[in-house]
Amino acid sequence: METQETIRLGKRCFVGNLAWKTSWQDLKDKFREAGNVVYTNVMRDDDGRSKGWGIVEFETPEEALHAIQNLNGAELGGRRILVREDREDRDIKQADGAAEAPRAPRAGRGAGRGSANGGRGAGRGRGAAAPAEGTGESSGLQIVVQGIPWAYTWRELKDMFAETGNVDRADVVTGYDGRSRGYGTVKFATKEAAEAAVARFHESELEGRRLAVFIDRYQ
Repeated sequence: METQETIRLGKRCFVGNLAWKTSWQDLKDKFREAGNVVYTNVMRDDDGRSKGWGIVEFETPEEALHAIQNLNGAELGGRRILVREDREDRDIKQADGAAEAPRAPRAGRGAGRGSANGGRGAGRGRGAAAPAEGTGESSGLQIVVQGIPWAYTWRELKDMFAETGNVDRADVVTGYDGRSRGYGTVKFATKEAAEAAVARFHESELEGRRLAVFIDRYQ
C-alpha cells in the first residue's frame, strides 16, 4: 500500500562558515532580517572556542525558509555564511527553544551558549532575475511548494505550475549533496496566478506525495 506524506519544514536553520568571533548574539541580530528568532547557538569545543557553525530557530517554518533563501551567502563577521535547513529538525516538536539544546546536524556537538534567539543549497530556477531581498511584506506573487517529488528539478516544477499562469521563476531547494530537499518556490507574474496555483495544487497528490502549497508571506 502506498503511503502519502505531507512534508513540513522545520523551524531551524544550520549556519556554517561562521567567523571564530561570531557569537549567538551576532547570529540573532543578523537572522532577525528574516523573521522572529527565538533561539540561537554557536557550537563550541571543550575549551570554549567556536567550531564555526551554529543553529538558528525561528517562530515559523516560513521564516526559516525565508532565511535560507535570502541569507545563504550573506556576509557575517567578514565571512560568507552557509545557511540550510537543519536536517534533524523536521517535524521535531519543541516547547521552548531556549530550554532545549539544539540537535546538531552531525556528530560532535559542542556546548554553546544559547539565547531566545546552519549551509544549504538552492537549485536556482530559470526565469526572471534572482529573487529580491525580502521587505517583510508579501508581494503575493510567490508560492511555497512542499512535498515535491525527489526527482523534480526547477524545470519540472516550472512546467507543472505554468498551467495556472505565467511563471517568472522556479526553485527547488537542495542540500550540500545536490539532492532535492523536497520543497521549493514558484514566482508568478500576477497574484491571480499565484492564488490559482494554491487553489489548484494544495493537498493534491503527485507521484505518491501530497503537496502543500501556500503563498510565501516573505516574498
